[in-house]
Amino acid sequence: MFKSSYRLCSIFGIPIQLDFSLIILMFLLIANYGDPLYGIASGIVLLVSITLHELGHSLVAIAFGCRVRDITLMMMGGCASLLSMPRKAWQEFLMAAAGPVVSLLLALAGLLLPKVSSTQGNLVFGSSFDRFIFFQVGALNAALFTFNLLPAFPMDGGRILRSLLQQFFMTRLRATWVASRIGRFVAVIMAISVIYSIFSGNVRGFMMIRLLIAWFIYKAAEREYLMVLAEESGARQNPFANFPFFRPKASSQPPPDDGKATVSPPPYERHGVTRVDILKED
Repeated sequence: MFKSSYRLCSIFGIPIQLDFSLIILMFLLIANYGDPLYGIASGIVLLVSITLHELGHSLVAIAFGCRVRDITLMMMGGCASLLSMPRKAWQEFLMAAAGPVVSLLLALAGLLLPKVSSTQGNLVFGSSFDRFIFFQVGALNAALFTFNLLPAFPMDGGRILRSLLQQFFMTRLRATWVASRIGRFVAVIMAISVIYSIFSGNVRGFMMIRLLIAWFIYKAAEREYLMVLAEESGARQNPFANFPFFRPKASSQPPPDDGKATVSPPPYERHGVTRVDILKED
């Protein structure tokens, strides 16, 4: 029977799931490089890099007493599904920052190790394929590091922004509102850039993935704000009800939730449910 995802392995007791959509990305990479060997190698490098990125989030979350259900690798990135989120702002900051830190270390290793090795006469990186692999490790992780730090809540950068706002300036509800609006603005800019590229004739396969990411960011940001609003305010009036264009519609209800939280971008919806934090603050 056809399944949408398959379990690859378990690392530190965390199941690693491979979503079927990642095969589409593999074909895009093969088409991009022309040579199937280089395309598959690049896809494997990306898969391993995303896995390590998500493990960075997950291990820090476990250190704070959270439980990780699984890590899913898919066409639009990776996702660590948590059964609970860190309760304190500084803990969320460290958890959100852990993934980009892992990507930064891998980027530095991939870009600098061949140069250091060549200056010392080491022939490990003598072949073009070796140099290609390490360049891909460096380039792909540099892209992951940069992209994930965009303040597009609920991506890593957006969660870092929310944790800083909550820690130093405002309540969790207000911080979530500000971060979610900035995240939706970034998503709109991403979508406009793709549409502009389409009309200007500069269309590439990966742009469609970026458009999907923008859509999911836009939807997930509002969903998480609504969940926090329901959690924090209960029967109280929405403190942002008078803000035009940004308030939830009067008929909007918090979406159904299964008690799980999604960490790391790009956010995505599984079976129509975006997993968000619904835990109470201490």
